[in-house]
Amino acid sequence: MLVRYFIPPIFFIGIIYLLGSLPVTFFSFIFPFLQGKEYIFIFVLFIISLKFWSKKRWNQEKIWLDLGFTEFRDNIKNPIFKRELYKSFLIILFWSLILILRGYITFKNSSDYVFLLDILFTAVFVGVAEELLFRVWLFEELKLFFNKSNTILIESLIFSLAHPYNSDESLIVNFLMKIGLLLLGTYLSLLRVNNYPNIFPSIAFHGGIVGFIFLAKSVFVIERNYPYLIYGNQYENFINPISGFLGLFTLLILNIYQIKVLNNPKN
Repeated sequence: MLVRYFIPPIFFIGIIYLLGSLPVTFFSFIFPFLQGKEYIFIFVLFIISLKFWSKKRWNQEKIWLDLGFTEFRDNIKNPIFKRELYKSFLIILFWSLILILRGYITFKNSSDYVFLLDILFTAVFVGVAEELLFRVWLFEELKLFFNKSNTILIESLIFSLAHPYNSDESLIVNFLMKIGLLLLGTYLSLLRVNNYPNIFPSIAFHGGIVGFIFLAKSVFVIERNYPYLIYGNQYENFINPISGFLGLFTLLILNIYQIKVLNNPKN
């Protein structure tokens, strides 16, 4: 059982990571712009390998069709996709308005419009890459030997722990961040289950949250000290909302709703 269930996925991820890192390892001295870009090659290799893996490992013959990518236009027009994207926007908008009204952030004198392209790339890449890795690959692997509830819990816990510990911050800040990531991972997992097998609702919310936070960062500046326990800790000259009590409460409410949908799918 150990060989069948645990060794293959560990071997798979190890090989993907090793082979994906090789172009940067061997060619970064010739092409300096490749430095730090390992994640792009790793992701591309992961995408190429996922169809083969899903067929052999999960008996899913048409993984990209099941996930919704072959019907891309229809899925981004889907009301559920739009709802999750709008929801992420309203959450960050409401959070930003509170910070503005309290005088903790103000508008920058100028905006870096080139940065908007980076925002779009980051939102799409993080939304797609992390959802395929955690809510698809890891989720399906855990489903092989855990029930639905345990799969959601374990996958969300791994999602939280996979994000690095910030040694520059206090224990309480890191603890709140891990709780926020756990709640975010749980919500995204519940979205996947409630819209199974389509992954687009999870991508919409995840990519939206990341993108709109970076958008807020591009137009706002922190003016003075603020209660970080309420609004979230400072991260890269801005504020990460999921590590504050306001963000945690929002994610908790979202999870409660999705749990109700899971238990009462007809309602």
